[in-house]
Amino acid sequence: MIRSNRSRAFVALLAVLALVAAACGGGRSDSGGDNNNDAAAANTDTADAEYLHLDSCDGDFTQGVTADTIKIGSSYPQSGTFAAFAEISTGYQAYFDYVNEELGGVDGHQIEFVSLDDGYEPGRTATNAQRLVNEEGVFALFNVIGTANNLAIWDNLDEECVPNLYTGTGSPLWGDPNHPWTIGSYPSYSLEGKLYADYLIENDPTATVAFLTQNDDFGRAYVDTFKQSIEGTDIEVVGEETYEIANTDTSSQITSLAATDADAVVLGTTALACPTTLNAINGTNWDPTIFISGTCTSPTLVGLAEPGAAEGIISITTLMDPRDPQWDDNEAMALFQEKGREYGGPDIDLENTIVAYGWTMGALLVDTLSNATELTRPAVMEQALNLDNVIAGVTLPTSPFNTSQGEDKFLWENVQLMQYNEDLGYYEFIGDPVDFEGQTAELAPEDLLTP
Repeated sequence: MIRSNRSRAFVALLAVLALVAAACGGGRSDSGGDNNNDAAAANTDTADAEYLHLDSCDGDFTQGVTADTIKIGSSYPQSGTFAAFAEISTGYQAYFDYVNEELGGVDGHQIEFVSLDDGYEPGRTATNAQRLVNEEGVFALFNVIGTANNLAIWDNLDEECVPNLYTGTGSPLWGDPNHPWTIGSYPSYSLEGKLYADYLIENDPTATVAFLTQNDDFGRAYVDTFKQSIEGTDIEVVGEETYEIANTDTSSQITSLAATDADAVVLGTTALACPTTLNAINGTNWDPTIFISGTCTSPTLVGLAEPGAAEGIISITTLMDPRDPQWDDNEAMALFQEKGREYGGPDIDLENTIVAYGWTMGALLVDTLSNATELTRPAVMEQALNLDNVIAGVTLPTSPFNTSQGEDKFLWENVQLMQYNEDLGYYEFIGDPVDFEGQTAELAPEDLLTP
């Protein structure tokens, strides 16, 4: 990963200061409400303070932190069409409980977690965020689900300088440096579009392609990046259909696309639109190569499709699949299985990749909080924006988290193509991992990078 000289110097300076503090018996600050904004700002490098616009922050940098607790909040769908995404929280809540019980929390601070249901409605997400910050007094938001949902809150969170950490969406928008307090998690949907285009260029260079996508920024990222990636090739887009979030019955759109007899179809779908679309394709005589959003690949969603409907679908991953026997002896997978079972409750599905994703996000959050120079919002945000080859949870060994403040906010850019084998019950890798480190902003069409 390429880092600026300033970033390297700043990291080195922090290391020296940390050693000096440790030698003096001071350690890192517990905050606990004793530090005010001026003190936190004084501990921040001038360039970093400018990037985070600390001089105009309205919020309390240590809100939600006491001598022995830190309060984190989230908003995500727990009811309605998109309630399947709530399974993510079972993964990270199990991780938090494990950390609190066996590791003493984050440097002695027990993690208190507050979640609110938004039904995947951006307006409710905005209301929930206000409640979490102003009434519940959380330190930071974490893994808020949905592109439109995070867009509904990032301006206000930015004004108050509240970290919005590791959002549950792969929109290219999260690379926007003008919103430094929001950082994504999932690999950019643009990387998926690029990978699917590259796969066809290599394996079916004269392919005709159809698209079914959600009618919003989420779906547009697949279409626009794919089209940009096939410029100058013989691949042709012959059909495009969209669907609305409120209506996951895509059978009429699939009927239209099947009439094109395209060689391949890209499904920029999510939640229940994933299995319903696979079922619709399975009910036709159309037999295209199917590329499907990585948000669809968990058993929670693909598992709802009819037998045979998901066979051979192609997608991407950055996680170890708990169902894949190649990870049976992996230490991180063993910890997930053991502690997930112990702290996740009787209904936790430890073979589900959406739960594994939640566990991994929880591990990344704890890693970020633990390695921040102090438990203040600027220090934690600086840590999130300067991740250096972090492996957390059950992320693939080839897919570390990397960020570089002011240069690259996309933290998951090493990805693996995979194809579902229904007989085996898990995905098999296609080729070698693909390293897009530092390239997401270059690969995505410019209009996808700013709201």
